[in-house]
This record gives sequence, C-alpha cells and structure tokens, in this order.
Amino acid sequence: MNGRFAGGQWRRVLLYLGGLMGPLGTFVMLPMIPELRSTFSVTTGQIGWALWCYLLPFAGLLLVSGTIADRWGRARILRPAVVLYAVATAACAAAPSYLWFLAARVGQGSMNAFITPLLLATLTETAPADRVGRIVGRYAACQALGQLAAPVVGGYGADLNWRLAYVATAVIGAAIALLLPSVSHLGESGSHQASSSPPRLRSLIRRPTLLLAVTALLSALGPVGARVLVGLSGRDVIGLTGSQVGWLLFGGGLAGMLAAPSWGIMLDRLGGRQAATIAIAVCSGLVALLPAAQSTWSLAILWFVTGAATQSVVVSFQSLASVAAPDNRAGALSFTLSLRFGGHALGAIIWLPVFAISPTTAYLASAAVGGLAIVAVLASGLDTRSA
Repeated sequence: MNGRFAGGQWRRVLLYLGGLMGPLGTFVMLPMIPELRSTFSVTTGQIGWALWCYLLPFAGLLLVSGTIADRWGRARILRPAVVLYAVATAACAAAPSYLWFLAARVGQGSMNAFITPLLLATLTETAPADRVGRIVGRYAACQALGQLAAPVVGGYGADLNWRLAYVATAVIGAAIALLLPSVSHLGESGSHQASSSPPRLRSLIRRPTLLLAVTALLSALGPVGARVLVGLSGRDVIGLTGSQVGWLLFGGGLAGMLAAPSWGIMLDRLGGRQAATIAIAVCSGLVALLPAAQSTWSLAILWFVTGAATQSVVVSFQSLASVAAPDNRAGALSFTLSLRFGGHALGAIIWLPVFAISPTTAYLASAAVGGLAIVAVLASGLDTRSA
C-alpha cells in the first residue's frame, strides 16, 4: 500500500466519521425528556417541538442543500457547516429559556442539512455499481455509532445535568471539524468543485426519485421513527432512569452499527428495491411487537433486534438515492434525506401526543405506515443493479 493510497483511505475514514454528527444532534435529547420538561416547564407534547425545530429546517434545507453544494463546490461548504453545527450545539447547552433552546435546535438542523448529503455523495460518487451498498453500509454504521453515543451521552446528562450532554456533543462536533479533510483532498471526482454546467433541482422532479423520497418519508414517519417511542416507554412506562434508557437505546444503535455493513453486502446481491422491501417489512413487524415489551429486558431485547432492522431500512433507501440521479448525486441524496427527516419531524408531533393517550396505538399506527412505504418503493422502479 503506497502512502498516497493510505492517505486517501484515512481521509475516507474521517468522512465516514462525519456521519456521527446527525444522530448525535437528533437523539441526544431522548433520555432527557423529563428533565427538559422540568427545566423549561413544558409538556411532553411541547417537547416534541424540540425535535420538530431540529428536523423541520434540516428536512427543508435538504431539499436544496445537495444541489447548492454541487453548484458551488462541496469543499467550500462542508467544513464551515460542521463548525457552525458545533456552535449551535453549544447554544443548546447555554439556553436560558425554551425559546432559546428551540432556536439553537433550528441552527443545528440547518447546518446538518449541509453535512450529511455532502459526505455520502462524496463517498459514493466513485464507487462501482456493485459496491454502492457496501459504501452506504459503512457510512450507515457510523451513523449508527452516533445513535449509540447519543442516548448514552443524553442518559448520563439526564442523571447529572442535561446541559453537559450538549457540551459533550459540541466538543465532538468541534473535534470532527478540525480533523475532517477537505473533499478536494480526495484527489478524485469526489472533490466535485463547482461545475461549468451545474446540476439543477428540477432534474430531481421525476417519478422514480419522488417515489423514493416518499418511501423515505413514510419509513421515518412509521417504523424507522420508533426510537422516540422506545425512549419514552423506558422513562414513562417502565420507570427507568435517564442513563438506563440511554443504555437501552444504545443496544438498538449497536445492532444497527453491526447490521449496516452486512446489509450493504446483501443489498449488492439482492438489489436495492428488493432489499428495501424486506427491510421495511421486517422493521414494521418488529415495531408492532414493541407494545408487548413491559419489562426492561424484554424492551431491550426487542429494541436490539428492531435497531438492526431500522438501520437496514436506512441503508436501503440511501443506496437507492445514491444512484437515482447520477447527474445530481448529492441533490438526489439530500432530496431523499429531506423527506426522511421530514417524516421524523411529523412523527414527533403526531405520535408523542398519541403515546400519552395509548402507547400501544402509537406503536401499531407507526408500524402500519411501513406498509405504505413498501408500496412506494416498489412503485418507484429504482434498483441499484440497474443503475
């Protein structure tokens, strides 16, 4: 292995690690919901707005962030976005009021919209068609690592001081900003500087791409978004502490991290459409079983298995998005991710009030939405093997 190749491989590892930031920002608050309710004197339903304020600008800007980056040059945008993300996270820690906290969450979500699709597009751009699943699987494993860290950091923050959880998250973001290589250092087409004929957003307004984005939205609104309900089950139904819920959620993230690379290999064998159908069906079925978990161990075991299925769904539709529009790869990824996180935002608003009335209804309705996601991905006609 020569030094140039080794350097390129190391830079790719750092790009993979950038996948930590989105899950950290999104999910660190889940074990801390009772503490946030107490600090800011708000209800469980109102706490849903903290997820909404992160996910709505994230989803909205993702509609255009990838296309903007491919027009202006990814290298000009990526590192400043990571730095500002860390600043917004520090502002969450310093929030003197719930309004301040919500505004800082808007900043987090806005900046992450210019991080996640750029990293993934850069990583997949030079991958051959028969290895796209592997690349996306590795990146999804790093996203799952962020999902591992988030509830543990948030759980201990809940038991000590919730603000410390955001301080820790800001430090992690700052460290990644310092270590992250410029995409122009990859020495390949992944650098993707501003083009003389830049891609346009309207290139994404096609039936297959739109249906894939709808698949991502319905998956997140449905079974993929069940993590929020599981965290609340641990605190309000079973009566666990914040750190205990953190470790419970850690199990699902660990399963997702372990499953993502293997599912990426399986996806390359099956094709993206078939893999997505299987993953969504299995994930939906497992979420429908979650209300039966009435003890710590039963919930932990069932969530561990569900976490693996959840991340397999994510690998599947991100792989399909990475080949949906070769002339605007980052745009297709950001567009699909936009609707995914729009689904998460809607789920926080819809399912938390339902959960307060009937946890079982919230879980079963969430699982049922997965059936609609399967219809959408089959109707899209997209497949990684035909890219």
